[in-house]
Amino acid sequence: MLERGIDVDHLKRAIKNPDFEEPAFEGRMRVRKKIDSQRTIEVIYYRQGFKGANDPVIITAYYLPNE
Repeated sequence: MLERGIDVDHLKRAIKNPDFEEPAFEGRMRVRKKIDSQRTIEVIYYRQGFKGANDPVIITAYYLPNE
């Protein structure tokens, strides 16, 4: 996240209220959220953390250019 300049608020917005959502590899979820006129964030994550934790576990996140 630090290397890509990902804003934590953008992650939260994408997970809580995605514009697009689909299952991904091995139980993960892929979500997208349009952040502004120039960026959309894509997040791959597990819905529940390990050992019963309720917090999502982020696998990767990145910004996509809007078209």
